[in-house]
Amino acid sequence: MLLAFDIGNTNIVAGLFDGSQLVAQWRLSTQRERTADELAVFLKVAFEARGFAFSHVRGIIVSSVVPSLTPAVQRLGETYCGCEVLVVTGRTKIGIGNGYDNPGEVGADRLVNGVAAWMKYQTACVIADFGTATTVDAVSRAGVYLGGALAPGIAISTNALFAAAAKLPRVERLELMEPPPSTLGRNTLHSVQAGILYGYAGLVKELVTRCVAELDDAQVTTIATGGLAESIAPLVPQIQHIEPHLTLDGLHLIWQLNHS
Repeated sequence: MLLAFDIGNTNIVAGLFDGSQLVAQWRLSTQRERTADELAVFLKVAFEARGFAFSHVRGIIVSSVVPSLTPAVQRLGETYCGCEVLVVTGRTKIGIGNGYDNPGEVGADRLVNGVAAWMKYQTACVIADFGTATTVDAVSRAGVYLGGALAPGIAISTNALFAAAAKLPRVERLELMEPPPSTLGRNTLHSVQAGILYGYAGLVKELVTRCVAELDDAQVTTIATGGLAESIAPLVPQIQHIEPHLTLDGLHLIWQLNHS
């Protein structure tokens, strides 16, 4: 089995593959001081609840935008699973080209999403990822990651809004993701819901539209992924597909490519 880690600034997502099938996944909060032992304790309980064990793991692959946590996952693999750990970097063989000015500068998660999208659809692709940051990236029909746009994520924006507006009551995340009955909010909750949900839909719509136009290709596939994709993507008609496991799927493909 392959254990894949997508380490983001807000959450760590771990996925377990049996062959090509994603058989389990878990999500825990990102804490930069987490140790390999703490990760092992969490995963041991999570594994046992689903009938798995560390001995089943034959390899680990990691996409990380939190450098302090990458060594912890490497030690987890070495100490608890006794297996190889592949960390995706700008030098890793990923199956597509990297057209960034400085290839090592682009986030591993953005590359991994590009790999998964292009391998699945075999067309020019635009990928919107709703995470800590909202990223919109493009891959050409020829399979070259071209770059993209990066904006503050919904959580960052709403936290800044509540911190700066002293009289504005905080809206919880579950409430925030509910569409209001009208864009003309008649109470604070509905006003915040309208501004955040429809405002972000507009932001993503504009970025996706511009990226598609700059690709200048007759066939472009547009995809949404990330924790809030299912809330925002339905409000953006330019997005054709929602792929909640896109990053994990990309990690699995990269592992296969490096161990064929």
